[in-house]
Parts: sequence; C-alpha cells; structure tokens
Amino acid sequence: MARRLHLVVDTGADDALAIVGAWLHPDLELAEVTAAGGNVTLAQAVVNTRYVLHSIGATSVEVSVGAAHRCDGRPFRRRSVHGPDGLGGLVGPISSQAPVPWPPPASVDASSAMLVCLAPMTTLLDVDPGTVVATYARPGQANHAMDTAAADGVRARWLVRDADTSADLSSWVFDAGQGSAVTRLVDHLVHHQRKRGAGLGDAAAVLRLAGGTDPVRQLAELVRP
Repeated sequence: MARRLHLVVDTGADDALAIVGAWLHPDLELAEVTAAGGNVTLAQAVVNTRYVLHSIGATSVEVSVGAAHRCDGRPFRRRSVHGPDGLGGLVGPISSQAPVPWPPPASVDASSAMLVCLAPMTTLLDVDPGTVVATYARPGQANHAMDTAAADGVRARWLVRDADTSADLSSWVFDAGQGSAVTRLVDHLVHHQRKRGAGLGDAAAVLRLAGGTDPVRQLAELVRP
C-alpha cells in the first residue's frame, strides 16, 4: 500500500524535486501540499507549488497555505540560493506584496497522512502535535535557522524524525533531450542544484521514505522517458 504524504514546502528547487518524487513514486501517494514562506515568500511558494503540480499533471493535489512569516512576526530572511524565483528562473519572481489568491489556510493533519516538513516549522506551531516523519530542520540547517524559535517549539511538542538529505548529484548523467514536461522540469532543477554545489536536499528525504538507498538513481528512473 502506498504511503500517504502531506508535504509542507517553501518551494525552492529541492522542494520542487521532492514534490515530483512524491507524485511519481509508486510507493508514495501525494495527498496534500501546504505552501509556506521560507526559501521564498509565501506568495511565491504558492505560485511555485502550483507550477510544479501543473507541470507534472498533479492538478488534483490539494494545496493549502502555511505561515507567511516567522513566529515573531518578522519576514523570513531572503535567500538567493535558488535564484530570483526559487526555481532557478522557471517562473520568475513576483512582488513580495502579491496577494495569495485561492488556497485555504493550512489544515495540517498528521493523523491522516505522513507529515513531511521541508520548510521552516512555523506552520506547525498552531497545529495539534503529531509526528513529522521527515524534516530538513535540524539545528544548523537552513530550515531551522530561518525560524529557530518555531523549530525548537515544534520539537518540544512533536515527535520529529530527521531525514537523511544527503545525495550527491555529481553522478547525474540523465539527459532530458526532447522528453516530457516532467523530464525537462527535473533536468532543469537538478542542473540548478548541481550548479550551486548542492545535492538533492529535501527531495532525498522524500525518496528515502519509499525505502530506497540511492535517491539520485530513484529519481532518474522515475522520470526516464
């Protein structure tokens, strides 16, 4: 039986790859996505998340809205590592004041699906405690540093299982060529990650939930034309 996932993402390149992996892997079922501020503004995260879901044909996946700013009310620190829009230029940056249109507020339920938090933990502060099965918010990591108080507050109340996000992309030899929209999207995002000297990051956390030991090979097999 496929493992149902609820992803909380601040959709930069590695979060986008995590969404793709969760949607395509036969042993995972992407039940819902909550877009939150972090790598990018909340408005940009919603746009990026919708773009990725549309590109991979996952328009049936429900999107909700998470935290727009840190728990102390301050904006998340701007991060440029994923380009001006978070997706290496695929969507383009939108105004930081842009309204977030249609998705409802976050309704994170850790009992109906496995909760995977790949964003700052701010969104989980006002949610009934449960279990986060994978996170990239250990002390010293970016998602922890972006809202330390929120991360520490969630860790004090929740059962948090930190995931192994290491996955070296130096062996990636996949060539999307004239492949599908999915293969071209993944190839763009992977090359962006390689260009900035990073691995699969959040995507590795999701793919390892399916039981694999080589996330890079898993991803290549999932998107191979």
